[in-house]
Amino acid sequence: MDKTLFPLFVNEVILKCYPYVQPETVRDADGRKIKGTLVIKTDTGPGRLCKDIEHVEFCEDLLNKGVHIMLGLPNGTESTQEMDQGFTELKPATDKSTVRVAAMKMAK
Repeated sequence: MDKTLFPLFVNEVILKCYPYVQPETVRDADGRKIKGTLVIKTDTGPGRLCKDIEHVEFCEDLLNKGVHIMLGLPNGTESTQEMDQGFTELKPATDKSTVRVAAMKMAK
């Protein structure tokens, strides 16, 4: 990912999915969140956040909108990345299924 793609992705995809992002949380009478902050978790790989002034201004702009960026470790272990935790059980199951399907096809 180059340094222009992450801000573009956040502005054009993520923020359009969450039109009610704002710095202060607003709840209805039942306590459900109507508007409020958004947390984006990403790793610190190439192009995510760098020292360029554009990225610093981008982060300040997001913070003013109510968006908080949490950084994970690049290529982190499954103990630090939520998606890796989700795939911990999926990958062995898919591998097992692939071997089973391949064996059935070769048996024919």
